[in-house]
Amino acid sequence: MGKRFSTSTLIDSTRCVPWLAADGPLAYTPENPPATDYFFQYSWILPEIFDPEVNNRRHYYFGAPIRDYAARLFEFWKQARRGQIQRVYFSLGVIAEDKLCAPVAVYRARLHPGDHSDVWLFIQHGSYQWIRLAAQPHLEEGQILLYRGIQGEETFRYPDFAQDLRGAPDRRTWDRYLALQWRMLADSALSFNTIHDRTKRCETGCLNDGTWLADELAAESGLDIVSEGFGRALWSTGTCSFSLEPQIAREKFGPHFVVAKTPINNIRLTTFFAGEAEVRLVDPSKIYFLKAVGCTVAA
Repeated sequence: MGKRFSTSTLIDSTRCVPWLAADGPLAYTPENPPATDYFFQYSWILPEIFDPEVNNRRHYYFGAPIRDYAARLFEFWKQARRGQIQRVYFSLGVIAEDKLCAPVAVYRARLHPGDHSDVWLFIQHGSYQWIRLAAQPHLEEGQILLYRGIQGEETFRYPDFAQDLRGAPDRRTWDRYLALQWRMLADSALSFNTIHDRTKRCETGCLNDGTWLADELAAESGLDIVSEGFGRALWSTGTCSFSLEPQIAREKFGPHFVVAKTPINNIRLTTFFAGEAEVRLVDPSKIYFLKAVGCTVAA
């Protein structure tokens, strides 16, 4: 059976949108919101993101197993229908030569009557994250802070990607890596599945959260992610998780942690109910370490 709705995010061969689709019913945006909540019911519009055992007749609004989990998103879309939203950042996904940018939209909003302040709301291919303003003070400059806890370890190891990409083997690996990232970003269902393919938490049990799908696609594309070398280092860091919230690194995975910075259009989002405000980097070389607490950073 074919898809009910298109989930292609492609505008053309080199540009894609952060929404569920570039065209058709799923191409809605906060500036052009759907009239009803039907298109927020992911088990109807995106059934391919769920575990095969999930009953797709059950309501999974924004993918969440419990409607109340998504209360803040319902409030955001109500505000969108009233034209009361404030977009602060927008980037199309773009692939050009040896570079790739991810599609991301960010809004500033107050999502609950009990909230004392606004939050940043990130949107990408069906994933949402609301993040405290104080956690991301450089967002309006196009940069975000990344936080990673390493418990009691004294060294956080992150490869130095000062690779000479003019060399044929590394150049070929990099080109395959970018092509695969673009393939995943070109379809919202595939994007959602590959960013959650290794989350494996109670909260994400309804999703395809333990498939390691991206690894399968990497192997299909000819990337060697097993042998020692550039390909393995590139893939391991590309699948390394960071948090957008410092307390996750400091309190849950601390006490030792690192703080880094990357452009906003270099991240892929997991969604809100997956927990941990987790993101991964599209280009792992675009990271700048700012601080290490209780530890050092080494290649």
